[in-house]
Amino acid sequence: MTEQTLQTPRPVVYRPESAVFWVFVVALIVGTFALLDDSGPVIRATLDAHLDLAWLWLLFIVFMVWLLFRFDPFRAGRQYPQALVAGFALGGTTAIAMAMNGNGGLGQLWSLVLSPETLTDWSASLTAPFIEEASKALCAAVILVLGAHALHRISHALMVGMFVGFGFDLMEDLSYAANSALQDLDSDVTGAGGNLLLRFFTAVPAHWTYTALTTVGVLLLLPSFSDRARWSTGRRVAVAAGLLLSGPLLHFIWDSPGPLWLMPVKMLGSLAFFLVIAILLLRDERRWVIARIEAGRASGEFSTIPDEVLESLPTRRRRRALRKSAKRTGGRAAAKAVKAQQREALDRVQASATPPVPALTH
Repeated sequence: MTEQTLQTPRPVVYRPESAVFWVFVVALIVGTFALLDDSGPVIRATLDAHLDLAWLWLLFIVFMVWLLFRFDPFRAGRQYPQALVAGFALGGTTAIAMAMNGNGGLGQLWSLVLSPETLTDWSASLTAPFIEEASKALCAAVILVLGAHALHRISHALMVGMFVGFGFDLMEDLSYAANSALQDLDSDVTGAGGNLLLRFFTAVPAHWTYTALTTVGVLLLLPSFSDRARWSTGRRVAVAAGLLLSGPLLHFIWDSPGPLWLMPVKMLGSLAFFLVIAILLLRDERRWVIARIEAGRASGEFSTIPDEVLESLPTRRRRRALRKSAKRTGGRAAAKAVKAQQREALDRVQASATPPVPALTH
């Protein structure tokens, strides 16, 4: 018998040999049909308004994708776009469908112990933070387990969680806009457009931030987490618990009742909290990149990459400084060339860590 190692990268999502892949497929199909059954009629009735507002939808999507990739400074998530698309799809279908049923059920339970007035004021904050965050975390867990051979670092989980949350955000916005269109006495476009502007304005922070944190918490508890040797069990469980609680907490604060002037305070406070946590989490990826660069230099793997480019990779400040230096000496074209070199170098650093497909026995 001979052993052979395939050099072809193993698919991250399309893995029909895995039972988890079929869980993903069934969840996506069931979630899609449930969503169409619940929101399909109202969306279809207001379709013309959404088509008239297509430019606004497109602008929002482009901005959000750009923003989400700002949290991928080392290009870890971009290596697996299929995982991000799969997460977006589950977030926008299955998670939404689970939340629609779960929110209603939990709301009925709260009605047994709360007065109608209290339930009216607190219904959203006593249901959505628990049901919606659990639904999105489960969808993110499916993607992480399905692609465990590739999605095993904190930076991967952060990006997968963001796209699951963004998918949920987008479909929730579409549903709210459709309902507002029907309720507006002037026109569908006015009703949907006004709601969209409000929803887009409050999209930072929103579901994508909550789910990013909880998804990292999920990864820390999975056996596929690649840095388990460096993290003690106590630290890993404690950080995971904090992250799993932080998403629902931020969601609860946002949905809790209060005067209108409190909304900017909630937005700024939630955004500041998320940014601090995200920066702390990305330090782990920076350490990993530095270690990979050192290993690649020692082995000669990165010998074709200029030293100054490798030295600039660990931080945005260094990368920007090198580009500015190139621009001073060679103009804008030189700065663009350096930027392209930095991106290519980061992609090589990330790709160099992808484990090969296990050897096959014949």
